[in-house]
Amino acid sequence: MSEVMRLPLTRAVVQVIVETEDGQERMWELRELDGKERNSYLNKMAGRLRTDKGGKPVGMKSFDGFQSDLLTLCLRDEHGEPMTKQAIEDLPSKAQQALFEKAQELSGLNVEDEGKND
Repeated sequence: MSEVMRLPLTRAVVQVIVETEDGQERMWELRELDGKERNSYLNKMAGRLRTDKGGKPVGMKSFDGFQSDLLTLCLRDEHGEPMTKQAIEDLPSKAQQALFEKAQELSGLNVEDEGKND
């Protein structure tokens, strides 16, 4: 018997409720990247890698914009408009980190999960 795979062709979306400094709540959205957006992001990240003489990755050249580059592609404000890089970088670091991790999960960019079959 052959294997059957079922895949939804709609992008995953997660509603995010944020509380502003003045106590107001806003509804944002995190959206799964499409293939073109994902490839563009991965190519940009590949350019950040520092390599040894053999071409093996040994670190990052810079972390500037590391999280906000992904979030500008998939985070929408309460009006459905993409969040600007500056607006994302102005967020508290814990909020930015939580959004980044969820955005990675939504788009299958969880590097730590790859290769784990234990």
